[in-house]
Amino acid sequence: MFLFGALAFLLAEVAAFVAVGEQIGFGWAVLILFGFSAIGPFVIRRVGMGVIARTQQRLASGEVPTRELLDGVVVLAGGLMIVVPGFVSDALGLLLMIGPVRHAVIRGAGHRVARRVQTMRTGRWTVIDIRSRPTPEPGSGTLRTSTPMIEASTHPDGIEGR
Repeated sequence: MFLFGALAFLLAEVAAFVAVGEQIGFGWAVLILFGFSAIGPFVIRRVGMGVIARTQQRLASGEVPTRELLDGVVVLAGGLMIVVPGFVSDALGLLLMIGPVRHAVIRGAGHRVARRVQTMRTGRWTVIDIRSRPTPEPGSGTLRTSTPMIEASTHPDGIEGR
C-alpha cells in the first residue's frame, strides 16, 4: 500500500511538472522548482520560530506544550516537503505552514490514533491496549484485529507491583 501511494505521489509530481512546463516553459518551471526549494528553509525558520516561542511561553507558565510540540513535528514535515523539489510537495508543504491547516491535520491524526487505542480501568490498574489495523481474514473476506502490539499496566500512584 505504501509503494502504491509513493508511486501515485511521484506520478502526480511528474504530471504537475509537465503541466506547468507546458504553460510557462521548461526552463521557467525548473527555475520555480529550485526557487521554492531555496526559499523553503526561510519559511521553515519563520514558522518554526513562532512555534518555539509559543512552546517557551507554555513551559514558562508551567504547562506541558503538547500542541506546540505537535505543531513543530508538522512544521518539520511541511518543511521537508518544501525543500524537496516538486510542485505538489511544495503546495502541500506550504499548506502545512498555515496554522489552521496544521491544526486540522493534527486533529485528524489524533482522531485516527484515538480509534486504535483502547484504555480500560480495572480497579487500581489501567490497561492500555494498542491494536494494529484490522486485517482481512485470508479467503473469508472478513476483518479481524490482530493481537495487541503493546500492553502496559501501571498503578495510578506510579507504584508497580505492590
